[in-house]
This record gives sequence, structure tokens and C-alpha cells, in this order.
Amino acid sequence: MSYRLTKVVPVHGCSCKLPQYQLGDLLDKAGLTGKFGEEVLAGPWENASVVKIADGIAILNTLDFFTPMVDEPEIQGRIAGSNVTSDIYTLGVTNIANVLTIMAYPENMPSELAVGMLKGLGDFCREMGIPVVGGHTIRNPWPIIGGAATGVSAPEKIVYTRGAKVGDRLFLTKPLGIAPAMAAYRLRKEEEGKELLEGVPEDLIDEAVEGAITGMITSNKPVAEAMQQVPVHAATDITGFGLKGHAANMAVLGNIDIVINQLAVIRGTPVLADLFGYPLLTGEAKETAGGILIAVAQEDADNLQDELDKRRVRHFEVGYVAKGAGNVNVLKNVKVLEA
Repeated sequence: MSYRLTKVVPVHGCSCKLPQYQLGDLLDKAGLTGKFGEEVLAGPWENASVVKIADGIAILNTLDFFTPMVDEPEIQGRIAGSNVTSDIYTLGVTNIANVLTIMAYPENMPSELAVGMLKGLGDFCREMGIPVVGGHTIRNPWPIIGGAATGVSAPEKIVYTRGAKVGDRLFLTKPLGIAPAMAAYRLRKEEEGKELLEGVPEDLIDEAVEGAITGMITSNKPVAEAMQQVPVHAATDITGFGLKGHAANMAVLGNIDIVINQLAVIRGTPVLADLFGYPLLTGEAKETAGGILIAVAQEDADNLQDELDKRRVRHFEVGYVAKGAGNVNVLKNVKVLEA
């Protein structure tokens, strides 16, 4: 492929997200963090907005798009579809009414790549039973792909980022390590990259890349189905702010502390993270289309695991909720599990 999607952008996937502190400052200065009407059940810093429109009915909306993670357009489209729908599934909602696509690409990009990205996103959504009903496409120096999703739910069934309670156990449904794995994916295609990777076993790179791509295109819908069966307290998906950043949202909104005592990572990624300088083992590396971090009471944890097992969802216990005021502590002697 002469035109490489990943070659024409300087940042990839959710790594193009604005850092949390910059986003917070932007929202504050724009006056978008104030009080809303009582019908608004969730706004900024939640995974999706939630607005009650009638008794027993709430509408969820989310918008998510980013630059390419891979050069294969249909896989890139699937990653985008997985990522945008995850924001709704994270709230424990499986009824997604529709998706609108958002795409942009430069004039010199072959049109078949645009077709491939749209096809991949559309195929993913159709497999989840979600109609793709329209969207918006523009010219842009960087190619981007994503969408806006609308969910429908009874308000009392929604799971928010807030709500974690002291004593809760924390489970993560996908291993971490997307950033170093996909850095290896890109660098092995470059002569200077091959030199950097010299000495790293090919099978280790293959396993890391395959694990990362498989994770990104795996839907979080079964996780939402499991959360509908068990009274979990809080949940957030892990994307561009990394495990520590998204856990911090959960901690601040719940006015509790989170302790991470185990990191589940894609097999082979600790070696790659060390080589490239990614802060994977402190929980700070950025993820794309990652898993869901779930806070559940001790007495309900086994039931949650059973429901996840029934749906063949991989899951890992990564920590617990402690008394505090919004801090995240990744232990220095954190256990690292390569999965």
C-alpha cells in the first residue's frame, strides 16, 4: 500500500485527544462546566451525556473520532465503530438507536481508503444491530474517522463514572498496552524503526500487535449486558487518558481513592513500552477502544465475573476502592500480568 494511513498523521488513535488538564481549562474558560437543568443527568467528564426526556426514558449521546491506528482501512473503521459505541455500552446501555459517521481526509488520499474506513465502521455497527443513518464528511489535512452514537435507556438502569464506594473491587475487561504495540506495528515498516526493534523477537511483536488489534475491534456490548445483570456501582472505559487518567475521573466524581495493585497488559508490551519510553507500567499510557473499568461491591463481584464469563469476556481484577478524596495510587510494586 503506497498511501499509509498511519504515515500521514503525527499522532494516532486516542493519542490525539487533548490532555485532561488542557480539556478542563478549555471547558472552564468556555463556560461549559456550569449547572444544567434537572433533566440533564450527566454532562462533561461522563462517558456520554444523559438527558431525561420523559418519565422512564433517557437519551444518551456521545461523539468520538480520531486519527488512524492502522493502515488497513476496514480495520480502522471497525476500531472507530468499537470506540464510539463503547461510550454508550460503558453506561450499561445496550440499546443504541443509531450512529452518525464523521470522516475527514485529504484530497490526495485514495478514495478507496475512505470507502474502506466507512465500510469497516458500518459493518461493525450492523453486527451490533445499530443502523448507520448518516453523518458528515470533510476535506482535512489528516484523515479521521469516528461517529456520534445515540442510546436509549431507563434512567435508573444507567451506570455512571461516579458512584464507586469504599470496599469495591475493580475489574478491567481488556488488557492495556495499545500504544507500545501499535508503535511497533508502525516502526517495523520503517528502516529506522527496524533498527530500533533489532533484538526484539518477531513473535513477541506479532503477538503484541495481534493482541492490540483484536482488543480494539472487540465490542464492549457484552460487558454492558453483564452489567445489566449485576448492580455495579460505577464504570468507565479506558481510552485516551489511560488507566490512571480515567480512574482519576472515577475517583474525583466519587470522592474516593482508587488503588491499582495489578496491571493486566497485552503480552509482549512491557518490553516494547520500555524500548519506546511509554509509561505503561504506571498506568499512564494512552489506550484506544480499550476495556471497561468496573467498580462492584465485594458481595456482587463473583456474580459479575460469572456474567462476564458467560459472555466470554476477558476480565482482570486490577485494584480496589479506598477511602479518600479523589486520588489514584498505582502501587510501586504493582503486579504485572501479561495476557
